[in-house]
Amino acid sequence: MGTDIGMKQGRPREYGIRPVPGFADETVALAAAVLDELRARVVDQIEDLPRNALTFVPPGTTLTISALVAHLVWAEVGWIERIAGTRAPSDLHAAVDGAGRAVPTGEQVIPDLDAEALVSLCERVREELALPVLARLTDIEVELPNEDRPMTPRAILMHLIWHWTYHSAHIGLIREQWGSGYTWTFGGMA
Repeated sequence: MGTDIGMKQGRPREYGIRPVPGFADETVALAAAVLDELRARVVDQIEDLPRNALTFVPPGTTLTISALVAHLVWAEVGWIERIAGTRAPSDLHAAVDGAGRAVPTGEQVIPDLDAEALVSLCERVREELALPVLARLTDIEVELPNEDRPMTPRAILMHLIWHWTYHSAHIGLIREQWGSGYTWTFGGMA
């Protein structure tokens, strides 16, 4: 299906996760570090892939790697906006809204983004939105306003960790179906 780029030796899994420094709350700092590890895993899974791998649609699904990464970024933007009570820049929304909204509905939308652009979106959300908002968060148990679904920052952080983990598995499976494997390795246990 894909071109033969061979089996990629993935970055080692990190288990010695340390809180991100400079945060007001250590629990939030640890959750941010876990999100960093999960984001780094996704980046490692996609950074070497050509566009035809990123847009490959396996039989029986509407998912692509590019749509899944855009969806991950879209969801993180939305949840961090909810914590912050402010809106992210409109150009960031424009880059991910289509696929972001489509993935959960099963609609097929294939973002026209190469690996470099997808990695850049992941890094941009981290640097410009997630880290600044999370670094100043002091009350992770406060109920955030929403008519449909009351939620706390703690619940949002747990959801984001689950979300990045869940879709990383999809990305790995689609990568293998396209024709390029990914060898999982173990890292530090400290």
